Amino acid sequence: MTVFVRVRTVVFTVALIFGIGWSVRCFAQAQLEDLPWELNAGDLQALGLHLPSYLSTVADLHDYQKRVPSRQEIFIEWDPHVGFDHPAYREQVAERSLRHEFILQQRKQNIKGDAGIGPTTLLDLGLVVVGATGTDEVRGLAMGPSLLIRGEAFYVPGERQPPERHDYIQSKTTFRVGLPDDPKIEKLLLLLAHPNEKPRLEQVGIIDLTTKGVSK
Repeated sequence: MTVFVRVRTVVFTVALIFGIGWSVRCFAQAQLEDLPWELNAGDLQALGLHLPSYLSTVADLHDYQKRVPSRQEIFIEWDPHVGFDHPAYREQVAERSLRHEFILQQRKQNIKGDAGIGPTTLLDLGLVVVGATGTDEVRGLAMGPSLLIRGEAFYVPGERQPPERHDYIQSKTTFRVGLPDDPKIEKLLLLLAHPNEKPRLEQVGIIDLTTKGVSK
């Protein structure tokens, strides 16, 4: 009888610990999804995208991409056509009227290793890259670079050193992202985060992976 009681107590304790741990993890994920500057499923749904039925949150997708056995690496040229061939003062750039152009430079597939997303914070003028199916189901996600160079010690060619720090908008750049090596990914959607009390995502480009062409 004593042995049975001890075994039952141990089982109850383990179950209690597991239940508390699971509840804390779910609560933490829910809290993260609610933060205004964190990418969440609602941001994607607002653009007509949807996650698979078995991945209801961005946190679920984050966990999934950390477990995939292989990934693809994609190199993209991004030209926002800011009107300069060098980074320019932010106040000199009409951000809302930029014409974004994306060109697929290279795609490497079957690379061993996961496709971790990393932090999902929506940065000011930061790019979010979504790998999607033809029916806009999200199959992969990556955080790209930001157009904004915030307060760096960078000077526009020919200018005198400014007395204080400035924000700059960068010109043409090439970047790399990693996504799951999923054959269902047919296109890349490129989303730009605009600053606000709650950052807003705008689709600024699409790359068709079924051909080598690029739609803008």
